[in-house]
Amino acid sequence: MKQYVMKNNFSAGELAPSLYTRTDIQQYSNGAKTLKNVIPLVEGGVRKRPGTLYLFDRNTAVRIIPFVVNSAKTYLIILKSNVIEILDTNLIGSVITLQSPYTAEQINDVQFVQYRYEMYLTHSEVPLHRLFCNSDFIDWQLNQFVFTQVPTDSENARYPFRKGKPSGKEIGTFVSFTLDVINAWVSTQAYLAGDVVWYANAYYQALRDSTNKIPSANNLDWAPTTAELGAVFTASDVGSFIEVNSGIIKITQYINANHVNGEILKKLDADILAIERSWGILPPAFNATNGYPRCCTFFKQRLVLSNTKKAPNKIWFSAVGGNGNFLETTDDGDAFSIVSASGLSNSILFLEAQRGVVCLTSGGEYLVDSDGALTPTTVNINEQSAYGAYPVTRPERVGNELLFIQRGGNRVRALTYRYEVDGLVSPEISSLSSHIGEDHGGINEISYMQEPESLVWLVLGDGKVATITFNRDQEVLAWAQHDFGGEVTSMCSVPTQLGSDRTFMLVKRLGTTCLEEVSFSAMVDSERTAVVADGAVNKPPLLNNIVAYHQGDDFIYQAMFEDLGATLNFGNELNGESIKVGQSIECVVELFPPELSQAPMSTMLHKAKIDRTAFFFNKTIAPEFNGQLLEVFTYDDNPLAPRKPHTGYHLEEGGSWEDLHQTPLVITHSKPLPFHLQAITMQLSINEK
Repeated sequence: MKQYVMKNNFSAGELAPSLYTRTDIQQYSNGAKTLKNVIPLVEGGVRKRPGTLYLFDRNTAVRIIPFVVNSAKTYLIILKSNVIEILDTNLIGSVITLQSPYTAEQINDVQFVQYRYEMYLTHSEVPLHRLFCNSDFIDWQLNQFVFTQVPTDSENARYPFRKGKPSGKEIGTFVSFTLDVINAWVSTQAYLAGDVVWYANAYYQALRDSTNKIPSANNLDWAPTTAELGAVFTASDVGSFIEVNSGIIKITQYINANHVNGEILKKLDADILAIERSWGILPPAFNATNGYPRCCTFFKQRLVLSNTKKAPNKIWFSAVGGNGNFLETTDDGDAFSIVSASGLSNSILFLEAQRGVVCLTSGGEYLVDSDGALTPTTVNINEQSAYGAYPVTRPERVGNELLFIQRGGNRVRALTYRYEVDGLVSPEISSLSSHIGEDHGGINEISYMQEPESLVWLVLGDGKVATITFNRDQEVLAWAQHDFGGEVTSMCSVPTQLGSDRTFMLVKRLGTTCLEEVSFSAMVDSERTAVVADGAVNKPPLLNNIVAYHQGDDFIYQAMFEDLGATLNFGNELNGESIKVGQSIECVVELFPPELSQAPMSTMLHKAKIDRTAFFFNKTIAPEFNGQLLEVFTYDDNPLAPRKPHTGYHLEEGGSWEDLHQTPLVITHSKPLPFHLQAITMQLSINEK
């Protein structure tokens, strides 16, 4: 029985081995068993993945992140141990090197957010820093950020059992705050552990909460103490805040344990005596003891920070337009804070702005928003889903979706708004290709390259790379795997004014870290251009499987050479010509055995023979099918002239009888030449006996 099968759609990408027998789903027809070093295209077919252009060595580089002011001014920030280097992507040259507080071990945990000419960098063990450049991009500075009003730690505020009185109430004035004498014990008063009272000509300190327990040296509720231990203020309170009479005083001077001076930051309702526990001392939220914020983002002109060691679920919002002002009041434009309190909320791992502030925790996904303007009195936080995020990998915005790695590190989810539930949902986009993360030690980094192909790049735990061809409009989520011939440690993309986005990577080659640019114009990895002189060029270091090619306006061909150790000998006929040299790219497209929906319903039990195979290539040279080179010549081609990439059909005849599920259907390409397979059609003979 003759059957015809056509394959022109790879929109499901490389499928997991657990799906090899799922012939009942559409993705079986649209997927492949192996897609290595090729890119599934939205239009159909696959093409050779982009190669890389070698830029220079950066042995101590750990990570690269983008600094984008506009599409004409883009920079790379190369993070090294206690150093950052600013690289101009247009000139491919270093602008400046600055000292940084981040060690090599801390760099991968650094989070960042950029607003125009400044970028804020956070790490839980390092104070908040700001990278700033002027509008001429000449003066670059990295300094510890100075708050105009520091965030406060309300959870660790002290509410002393003492009366206190400010000497003034107007904003901006400097006042004193003086404590009254220690209170006498009263039987009806509820006392908390630590309270100090005066009773029977002696001072006593409460050991535990109690009411109507007479102070005595011989019970479990009280212990004798001194007036000094009943003091409230210490020298370390300078910089803290007193919240009293509906106003705020910043402590600027310590006089003694019962007296401090300060500046009124928010007007007090009155300067009368405040009774016990009606006023409090709020310490700064960020310090070496409590920790520093791990996460940061911008939302509606507010700088947003979260997650210290002391308050892992707390989020601080700055005042509108005041990135350094975290003075909390109830006024609409002022700063405020909120806590994600839920049975599933663990430490906040990442913050991202999307219809509000998305908080990714290890237990669930939350959204901070409001029904109208986001103000201290209208803010709310609600759980959206409960999958949990992987703490290693920073999420990436792709269109209207936020891609994040699920807790465990192997699966990718896309958080997006869905109208029917009026909220955010997080469907998995790796369910058909879950083996990629599992087989390669998880996913460590995500980067999005919008042009020329919509590609999500994923740096895997073992240094390999995966891509997702991402196009929701055409329902394409196609995974593929890539090997760049080294250990990729970091990737990032920056836009350009016209044409393709530019994607850069750090890759370790034979122990040396190189900075390289991903480019569809490169036919090899770590490509270098050399001019042939005396028939030879210097052999590039750090590479295996070196190949070369010569390209002109309307031709491209592999340039053969003799490896002489330190040089590559091409012969004198190429003297003066520019040759591209690099590491070869091995492309593999392995198809599933065709499952036919016609009689006899399934051919998996029968033998088959591929009689004829027709390919449609687009600008391709030297493809292979089942290990055999396909000579894609036409009668119009001159075999002695430089080769032009072939576009059109190519027919192969012949085949042998085999079990259908073992029939090899492998298209490969290993030359430093272009490859683009648009479709393949097979005529099969089926033996039903």
